[in-house]
Amino acid sequence: MEQQALIRWEKIAQFIDQEVINLQNGLNSGYSAAKPVVKRVVQQLDALMATSLEKSPFNALLVSTASAEYLSSMKVLLKSRLLVSLTAYRDFLVNHYLVFAREQLTVTTNPNGASCYKALLRYNTTLKRTPEQVFQLGQKTVNERSKQVVALGKEFFHSTDFSSTITHVNNMETDRFSSKGELLNFAREAVKRAGSEEHHWFGKLPKSSVVVTPFPTYQEGTGVSPNYDGPVGDKPGIYWIPLYQPEKQSRGRVEITAFHEAFPGHHLQIAHAKELGQAHQVESLILNSGYVEGWARYSEMLAEEMGLYSTQTARVLRRAWPARGMVVDPGIHAFGWTRQQAVDYIVASGSFNTEVANALVDRIANIPGQLTSYDSGGLEIMALRKMAEQKLGEKFDIKTFHDKTLENGAITLPMLKSHIEYWIETQN
Repeated sequence: MEQQALIRWEKIAQFIDQEVINLQNGLNSGYSAAKPVVKRVVQQLDALMATSLEKSPFNALLVSTASAEYLSSMKVLLKSRLLVSLTAYRDFLVNHYLVFAREQLTVTTNPNGASCYKALLRYNTTLKRTPEQVFQLGQKTVNERSKQVVALGKEFFHSTDFSSTITHVNNMETDRFSSKGELLNFAREAVKRAGSEEHHWFGKLPKSSVVVTPFPTYQEGTGVSPNYDGPVGDKPGIYWIPLYQPEKQSRGRVEITAFHEAFPGHHLQIAHAKELGQAHQVESLILNSGYVEGWARYSEMLAEEMGLYSTQTARVLRRAWPARGMVVDPGIHAFGWTRQQAVDYIVASGSFNTEVANALVDRIANIPGQLTSYDSGGLEIMALRKMAEQKLGEKFDIKTFHDKTLENGAITLPMLKSHIEYWIETQN
Protein backbone atom coordinates (compact mmCIF):
# COMPACT_ATOMS: atom_id res chain seq x y z
CA MET A 1 0.00 0.00 0.00
CA GLU A 2 2.81 2.41 0.82
CA GLN A 3 4.47 1.81 -2.54
CA GLN A 4 1.15 2.32 -4.31
CA ALA A 5 0.67 5.63 -2.52
CA LEU A 6 4.10 6.82 -3.66
CA ILE A 7 3.33 5.82 -7.25
CA ARG A 8 -0.06 7.57 -7.21
CA TRP A 9 1.35 10.82 -5.86
CA GLU A 10 4.13 10.79 -8.39
CA LYS A 11 1.33 10.57 -10.99
CA ILE A 12 -0.30 13.65 -9.44
CA ALA A 13 2.87 15.61 -10.16
CA GLN A 14 2.79 14.30 -13.74
CA PHE A 15 -0.88 15.33 -13.97
CA ILE A 16 0.00 18.90 -12.98
CA ASP A 17 2.81 18.99 -15.53
CA GLN A 18 0.40 17.76 -18.20
CA GLU A 19 -2.13 20.42 -17.18
CA VAL A 20 0.37 23.12 -18.10
CA ILE A 21 0.79 21.50 -21.53
CA ASN A 22 -2.98 21.24 -21.98
CA LEU A 23 -3.51 24.89 -21.04
CA GLN A 24 -0.89 25.98 -23.54
CA ASN A 25 -2.52 23.84 -26.24
CA GLY A 26 -5.81 25.51 -25.41
CA LEU A 27 -4.27 28.96 -25.80
CA ASN A 28 -2.77 27.91 -29.15
CA SER A 29 -6.27 26.96 -30.33
CA GLY A 30 -7.91 30.17 -29.08
CA TYR A 31 -9.41 28.82 -25.84
CA SER A 32 -8.85 30.33 -22.43
CA ALA A 33 -10.37 30.81 -19.00
CA ALA A 34 -11.51 34.23 -17.82
CA LYS A 35 -8.81 36.39 -16.20
CA PRO A 36 -10.54 36.77 -12.81
CA VAL A 37 -10.82 33.00 -12.52
CA VAL A 38 -7.10 32.55 -13.20
CA LYS A 39 -6.28 35.16 -10.56
CA ARG A 40 -8.35 33.26 -7.99
CA VAL A 41 -6.50 30.04 -8.77
CA VAL A 42 -3.19 31.84 -8.30
CA GLN A 43 -4.42 33.21 -4.96
CA GLN A 44 -5.34 29.70 -3.82
CA LEU A 45 -1.99 28.29 -4.96
CA ASP A 46 -0.10 31.05 -3.17
CA ALA A 47 -1.99 30.34 0.05
CA LEU A 48 -1.40 26.60 -0.28
CA MET A 49 2.32 26.91 -0.89
CA ALA A 50 2.72 29.44 1.90
CA THR A 51 1.35 26.85 4.33
CA SER A 52 3.91 24.70 6.14
CA LEU A 53 3.92 21.02 5.28
CA GLU A 54 2.71 20.19 8.79
CA LYS A 55 -0.43 22.33 8.33
CA SER A 56 -1.06 21.62 4.63
CA PRO A 57 -3.40 18.92 3.26
CA PHE A 58 -0.32 16.98 2.16
CA ASN A 59 0.51 16.28 5.78
CA ALA A 60 -2.27 13.67 5.74
CA LEU A 61 0.06 11.54 3.61
CA LEU A 62 2.62 11.41 6.39
CA VAL A 63 0.74 9.03 8.65
CA SER A 64 2.45 8.23 11.92
CA THR A 65 1.96 4.49 11.55
CA ALA A 66 3.81 4.36 8.22
CA SER A 67 7.30 2.91 7.85
CA ALA A 68 10.35 5.15 8.13
CA GLU A 69 11.24 4.36 4.54
CA TYR A 70 7.82 5.48 3.31
CA LEU A 71 7.87 8.69 5.34
CA SER A 72 11.29 9.59 4.01
CA SER A 73 10.33 8.85 0.40
CA MET A 74 7.01 10.74 0.65
CA LYS A 75 8.68 13.84 2.12
CA VAL A 76 11.18 13.83 -0.74
CA LEU A 77 8.39 13.35 -3.30
CA LEU A 78 6.33 16.19 -1.81
CA LYS A 79 9.17 18.69 -1.55
CA SER A 80 11.22 17.86 -4.64
CA ARG A 81 8.47 16.76 -7.02
CA LEU A 82 4.90 17.76 -6.17
CA LEU A 83 5.63 21.22 -4.76
CA VAL A 84 8.04 21.86 -7.63
CA SER A 85 5.28 21.02 -10.12
CA LEU A 86 2.79 23.22 -8.28
CA THR A 87 5.27 26.09 -8.27
CA ALA A 88 5.89 25.70 -12.01
CA TYR A 89 2.13 25.61 -12.59
CA ARG A 90 1.64 28.78 -10.56
CA ASP A 91 4.47 30.57 -12.37
CA PHE A 92 3.04 29.53 -15.76
CA LEU A 93 -0.32 31.02 -14.83
CA VAL A 94 1.17 34.29 -13.56
CA ASN A 95 3.88 34.88 -16.16
CA HIS A 96 2.20 33.53 -19.28
CA TYR A 97 -1.41 32.35 -19.11
CA LEU A 98 -2.78 35.53 -17.53
CA VAL A 99 -1.46 37.56 -20.48
CA PHE A 100 -3.67 35.61 -22.89
CA ALA A 101 -6.65 34.76 -20.65
CA ARG A 102 -9.91 36.11 -21.98
CA GLU A 103 -11.17 39.42 -20.63
CA GLN A 104 -14.84 38.51 -21.04
CA LEU A 105 -16.73 36.32 -18.59
CA THR A 106 -18.83 34.56 -21.20
CA VAL A 107 -17.62 31.28 -22.66
CA THR A 108 -19.13 32.32 -25.99
CA THR A 109 -15.99 34.33 -26.75
CA ASN A 110 -14.12 31.02 -27.12
CA PRO A 111 -14.35 29.19 -30.47
CA ASN A 112 -17.81 27.61 -30.89
CA GLY A 113 -18.65 29.04 -27.49
CA ALA A 114 -22.41 29.31 -28.01
CA SER A 115 -22.65 25.65 -28.99
CA CYS A 116 -20.43 24.71 -26.06
CA TYR A 117 -22.73 26.53 -23.66
CA LYS A 118 -25.81 24.71 -24.94
CA ALA A 119 -23.97 21.41 -24.52
CA LEU A 120 -22.84 22.37 -21.01
CA LEU A 121 -26.44 23.12 -20.03
CA ARG A 122 -27.44 19.65 -21.19
CA TYR A 123 -24.44 18.09 -19.45
CA ASN A 124 -25.11 19.79 -16.11
CA THR A 125 -28.91 19.52 -15.98
CA THR A 126 -29.40 16.34 -18.11
CA LEU A 127 -32.43 18.14 -19.60
CA LYS A 128 -32.99 19.23 -23.20
CA ARG A 129 -33.49 22.96 -22.65
CA THR A 130 -32.18 25.93 -24.55
CA PRO A 131 -30.56 28.88 -22.75
CA GLU A 132 -33.73 30.83 -23.45
CA GLN A 133 -35.94 28.17 -21.85
CA VAL A 134 -33.72 27.94 -18.77
CA PHE A 135 -33.67 31.74 -18.45
CA GLN A 136 -37.45 32.07 -18.78
CA LEU A 137 -38.24 29.27 -16.31
CA GLY A 138 -35.77 30.82 -13.89
CA GLN A 139 -37.44 34.23 -14.15
CA LYS A 140 -40.89 32.71 -13.65
CA THR A 141 -39.75 30.82 -10.56
CA VAL A 142 -37.95 33.84 -9.12
CA ASN A 143 -41.12 35.90 -9.49
CA GLU A 144 -43.18 33.24 -7.71
CA ARG A 145 -40.71 32.90 -4.86
CA SER A 146 -40.38 36.68 -4.54
CA LYS A 147 -44.10 36.88 -3.79
CA GLN A 148 -43.59 34.31 -1.04
CA VAL A 149 -40.74 36.42 0.38
CA VAL A 150 -43.01 39.46 0.49
CA ALA A 151 -45.69 37.46 2.32
CA LEU A 152 -43.17 36.25 4.91
CA GLY A 153 -41.78 39.76 5.25
CA LYS A 154 -45.21 41.08 6.15
CA GLU A 155 -45.68 38.26 8.66
CA PHE A 156 -42.27 38.42 10.33
CA PHE A 157 -41.10 42.02 9.98
CA HIS A 158 -44.13 44.07 8.87
CA SER A 159 -42.24 44.78 5.64
CA THR A 160 -44.13 45.95 2.56
CA ASP A 161 -42.12 44.58 -0.37
CA PHE A 162 -39.23 42.31 -1.40
CA SER A 163 -36.53 44.94 -1.03
CA SER A 164 -37.55 46.05 2.46
CA THR A 165 -37.80 42.43 3.61
CA ILE A 166 -34.28 41.68 2.38
CA THR A 167 -32.97 44.89 3.94
CA HIS A 168 -34.47 43.87 7.27
CA VAL A 169 -32.83 40.43 7.03
CA ASN A 170 -29.45 41.90 6.15
CA ASN A 171 -29.58 44.40 9.01
CA MET A 172 -30.47 41.89 11.73
CA GLU A 173 -27.48 41.87 14.08
CA THR A 174 -28.98 38.86 15.90
CA ASP A 175 -28.68 36.88 12.67
CA ARG A 176 -24.88 37.14 12.68
CA PHE A 177 -22.17 35.33 14.62
CA SER A 178 -19.76 36.77 17.16
CA SER A 179 -17.00 34.23 16.55
CA LYS A 180 -15.84 31.36 14.35
CA GLY A 181 -16.51 28.93 17.17
CA GLU A 182 -20.11 30.07 17.51
CA LEU A 183 -20.62 29.67 13.75
CA LEU A 184 -19.13 26.17 13.73
CA ASN A 185 -21.19 25.01 16.72
CA PHE A 186 -24.37 26.42 15.17
CA ALA A 187 -23.77 24.46 11.95
CA ARG A 188 -23.00 21.27 13.85
CA GLU A 189 -26.17 21.60 15.90
CA ALA A 190 -28.21 22.07 12.72
CA VAL A 191 -26.77 18.89 11.19
CA LYS A 192 -27.35 16.97 14.43
CA ARG A 193 -30.95 18.20 14.57
CA ALA A 194 -31.57 17.11 10.99
CA GLY A 195 -30.05 13.67 11.58
CA SER A 196 -32.39 13.04 14.50
CA GLU A 197 -35.46 13.59 12.29
CA GLU A 198 -34.43 11.58 9.24
CA HIS A 199 -36.20 8.36 10.21
CA HIS A 200 -39.57 10.11 10.00
CA TRP A 201 -39.04 10.94 6.32
CA PHE A 202 -36.92 8.12 4.88
CA GLY A 203 -37.36 4.38 5.01
CA LYS A 204 -33.71 3.67 4.19
CA LEU A 205 -30.88 5.70 5.67
CA PRO A 206 -27.13 5.49 4.94
CA LYS A 207 -24.88 3.83 7.50
CA SER A 208 -22.16 6.47 7.10
CA SER A 209 -22.08 9.50 9.35
CA VAL A 210 -21.08 13.07 8.45
CA VAL A 211 -18.79 15.51 10.25
CA VAL A 212 -18.79 19.31 9.98
CA THR A 213 -15.21 20.45 9.45
CA PRO A 214 -13.78 24.00 9.04
CA PHE A 215 -11.99 24.95 5.83
CA PRO A 216 -8.22 24.65 5.96
CA THR A 217 -6.62 28.06 6.43
CA TYR A 218 -5.33 28.29 2.87
CA GLN A 219 -8.91 28.13 1.49
CA GLU A 220 -10.48 30.75 3.74
CA GLY A 221 -11.43 33.93 1.92
CA THR A 222 -10.43 32.67 -1.54
CA GLY A 223 -13.94 32.29 -2.96
CA VAL A 224 -14.25 28.55 -2.35
CA SER A 225 -17.85 27.63 -1.52
CA PRO A 226 -18.99 25.31 1.28
CA ASN A 227 -18.78 21.76 -0.05
CA TYR A 228 -19.13 18.08 0.73
CA ASP A 229 -16.85 15.05 0.35
CA GLY A 230 -18.52 11.65 0.41
CA PRO A 231 -17.54 8.85 2.81
CA VAL A 232 -14.65 6.57 1.86
CA GLY A 233 -14.55 3.13 3.43
CA ASP A 234 -15.25 3.51 7.13
CA LYS A 235 -14.45 7.23 7.08
CA PRO A 236 -17.42 9.63 7.43
CA GLY A 237 -18.58 12.15 4.89
CA ILE A 238 -17.23 15.67 5.42
CA TYR A 239 -19.19 18.91 5.19
CA TRP A 240 -16.50 21.57 4.72
CA ILE A 241 -17.62 24.93 6.10
CA PRO A 242 -15.92 28.35 5.77
CA LEU A 243 -15.56 30.30 9.02
CA TYR A 244 -14.33 33.42 7.22
CA GLN A 245 -15.70 36.70 8.60
CA PRO A 246 -18.34 35.16 10.93
CA GLU A 247 -19.73 38.60 11.75
CA LYS A 248 -20.91 38.83 8.12
CA GLN A 249 -22.42 35.34 7.89
CA SER A 250 -26.16 34.84 8.29
CA ARG A 251 -27.50 32.21 10.66
CA GLY A 252 -30.30 31.56 8.23
CA ARG A 253 -27.90 31.01 5.33
CA VAL A 254 -25.74 28.70 7.47
CA GLU A 255 -28.81 26.59 8.29
CA ILE A 256 -29.84 26.37 4.63
CA THR A 257 -26.33 25.35 3.61
CA ALA A 258 -26.04 22.76 6.38
CA PHE A 259 -29.22 21.02 5.25
CA HIS A 260 -28.10 21.29 1.62
CA GLU A 261 -24.65 19.80 2.23
CA ALA A 262 -25.34 17.24 4.99
CA PHE A 263 -28.80 16.02 6.08
CA PRO A 264 -31.12 15.66 4.26
CA GLY A 265 -29.05 16.85 1.27
CA HIS A 266 -25.74 15.74 -0.19
CA HIS A 267 -24.61 13.42 2.57
CA LEU A 268 -27.82 11.43 2.71
CA GLN A 269 -28.02 11.11 -1.09
CA ILE A 270 -24.34 10.46 -1.87
CA ALA A 271 -23.69 8.14 1.08
CA HIS A 272 -26.85 6.25 0.15
CA ALA A 273 -25.64 5.91 -3.45
CA LYS A 274 -22.25 4.61 -2.32
CA GLU A 275 -23.97 1.92 -0.26
CA LEU A 276 -26.20 0.59 -3.05
CA GLY A 277 -25.54 -3.12 -3.12
CA GLN A 278 -27.29 -3.92 -6.39
CA ALA A 279 -25.79 -1.08 -8.42
CA HIS A 280 -22.74 -1.32 -10.66
CA GLN A 281 -19.61 -0.04 -8.89
CA VAL A 282 -19.34 2.82 -11.35
CA GLU A 283 -22.59 4.22 -9.90
CA SER A 284 -20.73 5.08 -6.70
CA LEU A 285 -18.31 7.26 -8.67
CA ILE A 286 -20.35 8.95 -11.41
CA LEU A 287 -22.56 11.91 -10.55
CA ASN A 288 -24.60 14.40 -12.51
CA SER A 289 -25.24 17.87 -11.19
CA GLY A 290 -28.92 17.99 -12.20
CA TYR A 291 -29.77 15.10 -9.90
CA VAL A 292 -27.21 15.66 -7.12
CA GLU A 293 -27.66 19.43 -6.75
CA GLY A 294 -31.35 19.10 -7.55
CA TRP A 295 -31.77 16.75 -4.60
CA ALA A 296 -29.84 19.12 -2.34
CA ARG A 297 -32.03 22.06 -3.41
CA TYR A 298 -35.15 19.96 -2.81
CA SER A 299 -33.70 19.16 0.62
CA GLU A 300 -33.64 22.86 1.52
CA MET A 301 -37.41 22.90 1.00
CA LEU A 302 -37.85 19.55 2.74
CA ALA A 303 -35.94 20.83 5.77
CA GLU A 304 -38.61 23.46 6.30
CA GLU A 305 -41.33 20.84 5.99
CA MET A 306 -39.43 18.77 8.57
CA GLY A 307 -39.43 21.73 10.97
CA LEU A 308 -35.62 22.00 11.03
CA TYR A 309 -35.13 25.75 10.61
CA SER A 310 -34.67 27.67 13.84
CA THR A 311 -34.45 31.12 12.20
CA GLN A 312 -36.94 33.25 10.35
CA THR A 313 -34.19 34.44 8.04
CA ALA A 314 -33.66 30.93 6.69
CA ARG A 315 -37.28 30.73 5.58
CA VAL A 316 -36.91 34.06 3.78
CA LEU A 317 -33.50 33.44 2.20
CA ARG A 318 -34.49 29.93 1.12
CA ARG A 319 -37.01 31.54 -1.20
CA ALA A 320 -35.06 34.66 -2.12
CA TRP A 321 -32.10 32.97 -3.84
CA PRO A 322 -33.29 29.73 -5.55
CA ALA A 323 -33.77 29.84 -9.35
CA ARG A 324 -31.66 32.99 -9.67
CA GLY A 325 -28.86 30.74 -10.87
CA MET A 326 -31.11 29.79 -13.79
CA VAL A 327 -31.22 33.48 -14.69
CA VAL A 328 -27.73 34.83 -13.98
CA ASP A 329 -25.83 31.90 -15.57
CA PRO A 330 -27.43 32.22 -19.03
CA GLY A 331 -27.52 35.96 -18.43
CA ILE A 332 -23.71 35.95 -18.48
CA HIS A 333 -23.15 33.26 -21.09
CA ALA A 334 -26.04 33.81 -23.50
CA PHE A 335 -27.46 37.29 -23.00
CA GLY A 336 -24.44 39.54 -22.57
CA TRP A 337 -24.74 40.44 -18.90
CA THR A 338 -21.84 42.42 -17.46
CA ARG A 339 -20.14 41.53 -14.20
CA GLN A 340 -21.91 44.43 -12.48
CA GLN A 341 -25.33 43.30 -13.73
CA ALA A 342 -24.67 39.81 -12.44
CA VAL A 343 -23.33 40.97 -9.07
CA ASP A 344 -26.27 43.33 -8.56
CA TYR A 345 -28.73 40.56 -9.39
CA ILE A 346 -27.09 38.16 -6.94
CA VAL A 347 -26.81 40.73 -4.14
CA ALA A 348 -30.47 41.73 -4.62
CA SER A 349 -31.46 38.27 -3.41
CA GLY A 350 -30.13 39.16 0.04
CA SER A 351 -28.29 35.85 0.33
CA PHE A 352 -24.79 37.07 -0.58
CA ASN A 353 -22.71 40.20 -0.08
CA THR A 354 -20.74 41.83 -2.89
CA GLU A 355 -17.56 39.88 -2.16
CA VAL A 356 -19.32 36.51 -2.31
CA ALA A 357 -21.33 37.60 -5.35
CA ASN A 358 -18.12 38.38 -7.24
CA ALA A 359 -16.78 34.94 -6.33
CA LEU A 360 -20.01 33.40 -7.59
CA VAL A 361 -19.73 35.29 -10.88
CA ASP A 362 -16.23 33.91 -11.36
CA ARG A 363 -17.54 30.45 -10.63
CA ILE A 364 -20.18 30.90 -13.34
CA ALA A 365 -17.46 32.00 -15.75
CA ASN A 366 -15.38 28.96 -14.89
CA ILE A 367 -18.07 26.24 -14.98
CA PRO A 368 -20.76 27.44 -17.39
CA GLY A 369 -24.21 25.95 -16.88
CA GLN A 370 -23.52 24.29 -13.53
CA LEU A 371 -25.33 26.90 -11.44
CA THR A 372 -28.53 26.23 -13.40
CA SER A 373 -28.54 22.59 -12.30
CA TYR A 374 -29.62 23.22 -8.69
CA ASP A 375 -33.07 24.53 -9.43
CA SER A 376 -33.50 22.69 -12.72
CA GLY A 377 -33.19 19.50 -10.68
CA GLY A 378 -35.01 20.76 -7.59
CA LEU A 379 -38.03 21.82 -9.62
CA GLU A 380 -38.11 18.45 -11.40
CA ILE A 381 -38.02 16.46 -8.16
CA MET A 382 -40.71 18.62 -6.60
CA ALA A 383 -42.86 18.22 -9.72
CA LEU A 384 -42.49 14.43 -9.52
CA ARG A 385 -43.53 14.50 -5.88
CA LYS A 386 -46.63 16.56 -6.67
CA MET A 387 -47.50 14.18 -9.49
CA ALA A 388 -47.17 11.20 -7.14
CA GLU A 389 -49.28 12.90 -4.46
CA GLN A 390 -52.03 13.70 -6.96
CA LYS A 391 -52.13 10.30 -8.63
CA LEU A 392 -51.74 8.15 -5.51
CA GLY A 393 -53.88 10.19 -3.14
CA GLU A 394 -54.17 8.37 0.20
CA LYS A 395 -51.73 5.72 -1.04
CA PHE A 396 -48.92 8.29 -1.23
CA ASP A 397 -46.20 7.72 1.35
CA ILE A 398 -43.42 10.28 1.68
CA LYS A 399 -40.88 7.72 2.93
CA THR A 400 -41.48 5.49 -0.07
CA PHE A 401 -41.29 8.41 -2.50
CA HIS A 402 -37.93 9.46 -1.09
CA ASP A 403 -36.61 5.91 -1.14
CA LYS A 404 -37.70 5.49 -4.77
CA THR A 405 -36.10 8.80 -5.71
CA LEU A 406 -32.78 7.76 -4.14
CA GLU A 407 -32.62 4.04 -4.84
CA ASN A 408 -30.80 4.15 -8.19
CA GLY A 409 -28.12 6.67 -7.38
CA ALA A 410 -27.44 9.78 -9.47
CA ILE A 411 -29.39 8.90 -12.59
CA THR A 412 -30.38 11.54 -15.13
CA LEU A 413 -33.54 13.52 -14.47
CA PRO A 414 -35.41 11.98 -17.46
CA MET A 415 -34.50 8.52 -16.11
CA LEU A 416 -35.74 9.53 -12.66
CA LYS A 417 -39.03 10.70 -14.14
CA SER A 418 -39.53 7.36 -15.92
CA HIS A 419 -38.66 5.50 -12.72
CA ILE A 420 -41.15 7.44 -10.58
CA GLU A 421 -43.87 7.15 -13.23
CA TYR A 422 -43.38 3.37 -13.31
CA TRP A 423 -43.54 3.19 -9.51
CA ILE A 424 -46.81 5.18 -9.53
CA GLU A 425 -48.32 2.84 -12.12
CA THR A 426 -47.49 -0.21 -9.99
CA GLN A 427 -49.32 1.26 -6.99
CA ASN A 428 -52.70 1.47 -8.73
